[in-house]
Amino acid sequence: MTVGFLPALGGGIRELAAGGQAPRLIDGYLRPYAKAFGRVLYFSYLPESLAEFTDDQALLGAVEMLTPARPTARARRAVSMPWTHAASFRACAVLRVFQVTGVIPAIVANARFGVPYVTTYGFWYGRLSRPGGKRLVKAVVERVGLRRAAAVIATTDELRMRAAALSRRVELIPNGVDTRLFTPGAPAATSDAVRRILYVGRLAPEKNLAALVEAAARLAERRPVRLVIVGAGPLEAPLRRQAEAARVSVDFRGVVDQRRLPALYAAADAFVLASFTEGHPKALVEAMSSGLPCVASDCAGNRSLVTDGVTGLLFDPRRPEALTACLERVLTDPTLAAALGRAARKTVTEHYDLTACVEREIALLKSIGGSPS
Repeated sequence: MTVGFLPALGGGIRELAAGGQAPRLIDGYLRPYAKAFGRVLYFSYLPESLAEFTDDQALLGAVEMLTPARPTARARRAVSMPWTHAASFRACAVLRVFQVTGVIPAIVANARFGVPYVTTYGFWYGRLSRPGGKRLVKAVVERVGLRRAAAVIATTDELRMRAAALSRRVELIPNGVDTRLFTPGAPAATSDAVRRILYVGRLAPEKNLAALVEAAARLAERRPVRLVIVGAGPLEAPLRRQAEAARVSVDFRGVVDQRRLPALYAAADAFVLASFTEGHPKALVEAMSSGLPCVASDCAGNRSLVTDGVTGLLFDPRRPEALTACLERVLTDPTLAAALGRAARKTVTEHYDLTACVEREIALLKSIGGSPS
């Protein structure tokens, strides 16, 4: 049985590698899918090869990359893919779309060849876009994509209810994490009393990182703290200027490969996600799996993971002083910090283990593609 992978609009493995996430796709998805189905076709938007990212010969033999010959506009590639690779699309028993933003080729392939598809619904695509013509187009793509899907994988209960109004079948399967890789460990030995506050993600406006720098500045008036910021994005330069003006110690690490992230979680004293909005944040799940006390903004995506006062602390993202207060609690109360970390780890191992989540996905796709489970 052949299954086709469709990344988010414009995506590919190289894009994931640029964000440090290629190992998650290769180890967490391609390997178990190849084992379960025998053949995986990956329809990329980028001129690339799997051999750039792995030397595993068994995997290279089981996964075929379908790529453009040269860089192509993502909208053109999305629409033309089912014509350019028509025979490959016909060979698929089912398509796995990794985000509803990438659903356009699946819609076309479904209309042309009758190939069913399953899409992840990890955030409200139309609503979160900026107002304007593109927002309307995205909202239409989202609605059509959800309606025509053989099944939708919703990552949170809120998204499940939204999808259920449009799709015939919705399964609640959250984003998972490799709980064997992201596991509590002894913190790295340090020769100072500095408390390290970790953030992992894009440096973008919706992540509310200015509030994190402001909170760190307030904390620094009472105790030595250092922000460790992992990721890249358009706000790096403004954040550097803000931190310098506020005399906040910040260690900008840039993009870090996922396999190297556990050491950074182990060396941190707290993890912060201050976003105004989130879908189902993988970095927060990683931090929880690592047993870190987590401080997260009180938005729907974070609430789906964090129970305030039990598995982490929630705060109003529009009140930096509330973030400061939450950080003060976890950095000065080791009993509370340890309790939050233990409860967070327990929650992740019970509900968000990546292997278990992918096994559920595979069973769903087999039921739709007509293969016995």
